[in-house]
Amino acid sequence: MKIIKYISIVLCCLTAASCEIDNYDGPDATIQGSIYDHRGQPLEVNQGAGIIRMREISWAKDSASYVAPQTLKVQQDGTYRHTKWFSGTYRMLPYSGAFFPYDDQLKDADDAGELVEIKGSVTKDFTVTPYLTVEWVKKPFVTADNRIECSVRFTRNQKPGYEMPDLREADMLVSRMINPTGGRDGELHPTKVALTNDMEGQEITFRTARAVKYTGIDYWIRITMNCKAVANKPETNYPGISTSDNFSSIEKIHVP
Repeated sequence: MKIIKYISIVLCCLTAASCEIDNYDGPDATIQGSIYDHRGQPLEVNQGAGIIRMREISWAKDSASYVAPQTLKVQQDGTYRHTKWFSGTYRMLPYSGAFFPYDDQLKDADDAGELVEIKGSVTKDFTVTPYLTVEWVKKPFVTADNRIECSVRFTRNQKPGYEMPDLREADMLVSRMINPTGGRDGELHPTKVALTNDMEGQEITFRTARAVKYTGIDYWIRITMNCKAVANKPETNYPGISTSDNFSSIEKIHVP
């Protein structure tokens, strides 16, 4: 009986403690901005790419304390906007994308990036150097046999003090959604094109694997290319180099 009474007292104490009012301020800040390439153009990325690392230092008890990072998601056109963020001081770093390390000195270390005070509504833009610039030569069009065809060329970009990686492959994304990566049509998907460094500046043509099945609708087209580290040169094995792509802009085409 005494044991039951003791357990009841403990449970009552725990219940009372759990009913205390949470007096911490909720997320009331907005952080937004854009990622630009070295030409001042919006950086084309994969929808929802988590390429901005946020490390809050406001709550750290000292400069040596480790604060687990969070990630900001970025839209296809390189813009981002998050309206439910806790106010505080953060270290922000464009990270693990298809671009050269943002912080020349610290690379991707824990203390790399820029200090940003977030309170109210804050806009923070970044400029990075992508591995490749992918540009349209012939924007998507419908051929006589009812396939979608297009062509692009790429330019390799070298950031001072770094060595350019090697090319890997290219892909044509075709979708009936505005997000070609997430909703691509597998039946139209052509074979990937193997790339080499000496293809820089050349026109590379892509064509759907078959004629389009549906007509009278819109398709969204995008070309993606990626790189790899240079053999026997680990200094070119940057974060994200094997998982991130450089993209062309997205083009919409109506198939009559």
